Amino acid sequence: MTNTARHIGGRVIAAGLLAILMAPAPARASESAEQAARAVTEALVRDAHGAMAVAGLDRPARVARLTGVVSDAFAVDIWERFLVGDRGLTPAQLDEFHSLLPGFLARFYANRFGAGLGTAPEISGTRSVRRDVMVAFVIPRANGTSLPVEYRVRAFAGRGPLVIDIMVGGISFLVLKRDEFRALIDDRGVDGLLAYMRENAI
Repeated sequence: MTNTARHIGGRVIAAGLLAILMAPAPARASESAEQAARAVTEALVRDAHGAMAVAGLDRPARVARLTGVVSDAFAVDIWERFLVGDRGLTPAQLDEFHSLLPGFLARFYANRFGAGLGTAPEISGTRSVRRDVMVAFVIPRANGTSLPVEYRVRAFAGRGPLVIDIMVGGISFLVLKRDEFRALIDDRGVDGLLAYMRENAI
């Protein structure tokens, strides 16, 4: 390589590094966005626990009520794309997956957080993570301990803030379920995944 080529190459690399360094950082959530995220998660936690605490209903009926709460508060389409995005579902399989997902998420919520309904969950803070907001709650457990949970909330144009992930002990439920779903598809096929979801939807 000639000195001229090295010089030009060096200038190109330097320009590229400068562009990276000078590029604007991804927009962070504003204070109003944090307040909106806090409000939607407070409503989710209140309504979810309220649905699970309704007297005179058996557990399946309570989870059925909870499914409506989850459908309203979660960005179900984001969960759907992340969980099975490119796994080759037919239109009919995708339709069934879409219909089963809210109930599946509701049952997970009930199993994971439904205990300890005697004490209302308490918000412990919010923080911005790029364009999203993490809303932290302390959820009481039946054994007297508490469970730290963070809801990741994103604002969508025309739809408002919606939950796109749940972090429990710093672990993403969305990532865990993606790995589980993809392993099920690899092992049993898409129909096997759908059968598993039917068993665990409500």
